[in-house]
Amino acid sequence: MRILILADERQKEGGNNEIIKHMISALYDHEIHIKYINSEEYLPRYLPRKWKHLFRIFYLAKISNADFSEFDISITLQPDSHCIRHRNHIIYFQHHIKQYYDLFWQSFKQKKGMRKKIVYLLLTLIYRLGDSIYLTPNLKRSRIIVNSKTVGTRLKKYNRISNFSIIHPGCNMVEAISQAQSITLSELHKKNERFFILSFSRLNVIQKGIDVIIMTARITPDYDFVIAGPYDSTIENIDNQTLPSNVQLIVKEFSEQEKAELFSNCDVFLAPYIEEDFGITPLEANAYGKPVVYCDDSGEIVEIQKHKDTGFMCRRTPQEIAKGIDYCIKNRENMKSACIDNASKYTWNKFESFFRTYINDLNIQEQSEGIMNRESMDAKKK
Repeated sequence: MRILILADERQKEGGNNEIIKHMISALYDHEIHIKYINSEEYLPRYLPRKWKHLFRIFYLAKISNADFSEFDISITLQPDSHCIRHRNHIIYFQHHIKQYYDLFWQSFKQKKGMRKKIVYLLLTLIYRLGDSIYLTPNLKRSRIIVNSKTVGTRLKKYNRISNFSIIHPGCNMVEAISQAQSITLSELHKKNERFFILSFSRLNVIQKGIDVIIMTARITPDYDFVIAGPYDSTIENIDNQTLPSNVQLIVKEFSEQEKAELFSNCDVFLAPYIEEDFGITPLEANAYGKPVVYCDDSGEIVEIQKHKDTGFMCRRTPQEIAKGIDYCIKNRENMKSACIDNASKYTWNKFESFFRTYINDLNIQEQSEGIMNRESMDAKKK
């Protein structure tokens, strides 16, 4: 079969790239095409970038009329791409556009001044209206896979969709890394046997709880904190000059080697994410035997991690997060085995196996329906 995998935009790194890579691996015996939606092709020429969001409904209207009929199956991965129409459309639903849904109030409170708040409310209206016109009807006519129970719950809440399958993403299990240490590790604060607390994610201050991590560092001066990951525009709100002396902020694209060094050398992993869709990085920390501190509003992480077994769940306050760090430091050796076992439940091999079975079952079902239709037509002719 000719299968299209369609995403909203090409990313340098991140979970979406991993999803695409392992979908390709799962469907090795099919003809796979990868495409990314270029919004500039669907929007008025010379439209200022900051106005793009205001034209989203028109943009989705054009996407919905795009022709992908040359493919037998179309698999879409992100909110805008889900709005295309195809006779055999599989939606791998990972999240809504979170600042207009699950993180609405947190995002609204971050807007300074009445003008910015009004613009934000207008954008929320535009995004939700566009989704009600194009996304929700498409969800009803397509086959849906969600990446977690949490995301499935949101589909029920926002789109009234309850018919879906769940296929979790995977995490990379630990492979041997070379003994040579990169500049990243040589820059870290881990000196004099001080404990090293790591937070690694795309550096979205609100979604990843970076603000509360910094506040936690202020009240726990005996620990060294490293907040690392690829750039996000919200990190501009963090003033490096005011960071506590025990916090190091590393903003860059990380190689797999550099990332492995961070995970293997940390003592505890922090994931106070807000309403996380799945949470691959906490599982990656588990794969290295590292316990995870997370919050009771951390979305799917609450489902995946086990309190006082693979990590520590707490309320979203510096004091409670500090207690979680203390617990994990004290019990980290006893928790190591449970952490590794937890990560092994969510491997990419399992993702590929489940996804391959889903597509093959769909193909068999379509072939059976085709035979039944032909037999019905033959019977009518007689």
